Amino acid sequence: MMFPGKRKAVLAAAGLILTAVLSGCSIGGPTGQQRADELATQLERSELGVSSAEATYLTSFSGDLTVSVVLEPDVVQPGYTVSAETLGPILGMIARSAKQMNVGGVGFYAEDEGGIHVSMVQAADELGIAEAVDGSSLSLTGERLEILAKQ
Repeated sequence: MMFPGKRKAVLAAAGLILTAVLSGCSIGGPTGQQRADELATQLERSELGVSSAEATYLTSFSGDLTVSVVLEPDVVQPGYTVSAETLGPILGMIARSAKQMNVGGVGFYAEDEGGIHVSMVQAADELGIAEAVDGSSLSLTGERLEILAKQ
């Protein structure tokens, strides 16, 4: 039998742990947003054709991630498209990071330096993830992330 005072302490500790987990915070480690910021920095330094990046960790039960990149002019093809050779390594880096962060899914957006959406339809088809195309973005589920993490 647990004493009433001890029960309150146990419940309070459990509540703190649950709050930390749901807010994307691992005890003693970086938060989900800090890891997302590190991913954005890695993308910008990667020499994969990304001039700037922003990653946002969405605090939810599944812990989703949104990544937006601005592509350098030399990787944007005519018609505002991107090749699979360019997109694959970018998505691979994102997928490996997402796997380490244990996120449930990633929303990915790309545009050129003028703010024009870059089409990923053909590249996604070539990468075997055509079903991930969701309008102007890619919706990367856990299964798709596993495929991309190997690239």
